[in-house]
Amino acid sequence: MVSPQIEYTVIIPVFNEEGSLAELQERLHLVMEGVDGGYEIIYVDDGSTDSSPDILKKLKSSSGKIKIISFDKNRGKGPALQAAFKEAAGRWIITLDADLQNPPEEIPKLIQSKEVSDYIIGIRKNRKDNFIKIWAAITARLFRRIALGDVTIDAGCGLRIFKKEVVKTIPFFRNYFIYLTFLARAKGYTIREVSVRHDRRRAGKSKFGIFKRAAQGCVDLWRVRRLPLVKKDHHI
Repeated sequence: MVSPQIEYTVIIPVFNEEGSLAELQERLHLVMEGVDGGYEIIYVDDGSTDSSPDILKKLKSSSGKIKIISFDKNRGKGPALQAAFKEAAGRWIITLDADLQNPPEEIPKLIQSKEVSDYIIGIRKNRKDNFIKIWAAITARLFRRIALGDVTIDAGCGLRIFKKEVVKTIPFFRNYFIYLTFLARAKGYTIREVSVRHDRRRAGKSKFGIFKRAAQGCVDLWRVRRLPLVKKDHHI
């Protein structure tokens, strides 16, 4: 029997999100069952120390569409995404955070643009984050604009859909997901940014650390600036 074509692979990094996983899966299942084309869901347990691994196993036992990748320790969002990209069977990849701040119900809004774009990313309107996170995001966007000419409005939005081939052409480094939209545009892929809803975190804790992120951001910005595909005149 020939397996049905998988159109979408939904990838969700997980690190200590025990309070949201069951609801996330329930809502995501309803969304993807209403979308044309087969799908799979890959959860990447990024070294969780709470009950997230057990919850993921229980979810997997109830659905043949779920795959789990497990890390023995926390490696970060970039390595988690990269591991899932290698396992993805879908023609299109959808990324989503596990904290439910980007509602899975917004996925169809991005899918609507896939006939005219290679890569669609959300813009979190009316962000429900604290002032420090919003301020840090604005500052980082300014630095990316000055150093790279990056015009991406919300590079940190976890809700995206793009052709699988995109990630095969972009070099990997730890936090490259922040620059994925910029690098895809630099490679000639068509980009569309779509406004999406953003909700407050209702469970778990944010993994955001401003000083650590700032230090890593400087290193990553320097690394991206040196990539051969980045035009030095900033006109991408």
